[in-house]
Amino acid sequence: MKKIPVLIRAFFVIVLMAAALTGCSKSTVQTPLPGSSDKAPGAPVQPAQKAGNYFPLTVGSSWQYLGEGNEYASFNRLVLFAKGNRAQVKSDNGGTVSAMVFETTDTAVTRVYMKGEEYGGANFLDAEPNENIMILKTPLETGTKWEDSNGGTREIVDVNAALDTPAGRFEKCVKVKITGQNSTIYEYYKEGVGLVRSEFLSGDTSVTSTLEKYDIK
Repeated sequence: MKKIPVLIRAFFVIVLMAAALTGCSKSTVQTPLPGSSDKAPGAPVQPAQKAGNYFPLTVGSSWQYLGEGNEYASFNRLVLFAKGNRAQVKSDNGGTVSAMVFETTDTAVTRVYMKGEEYGGANFLDAEPNENIMILKTPLETGTKWEDSNGGTREIVDVNAALDTPAGRFEKCVKVKITGQNSTIYEYYKEGVGLVRSEFLSGDTSVTSTLEKYDIK
């Protein structure tokens, strides 16, 4: 098998996921300003989607991914701790175990802490942040774009992506394109589920991780 560059393996060691699952928000009734909408006054208005809804992080939730193209592309994730709007995820790809802390709000999901080679199960929720990688950002609509703290850019390129996976068919997924210096990554997120699939592309190299099974608590 062709040996994959170290940077690819490093990506899959820390490739994310996943604040408590808030589910779908209820519609509210608002009266639009004159000329601001074709809807009649008093008609229901769909609320803006919350970024945290696409990254459920309740304690005990787990995800298993089937990888192709690299020995480290298959991995498991488990939410170990949660407090306030932060949650800690254990990620195990068979080669190493990493601890990642995510912070979720209505407008963004951000990875604020990451520690590799973490086998002890320590709680890092109150640790000093050592990262600021925004995974998702509102508005959750095509064209939303932001800078990646790693030097690349992230952009929502689709909000109606459909995927068939071993865990089932997922529709209306948010597709994020991550553009780096020598690679492109696509990540697909489903509301109430989290990361459904990631695709790493660099030259002739293609590595994928696809959701095989999951359990949201």
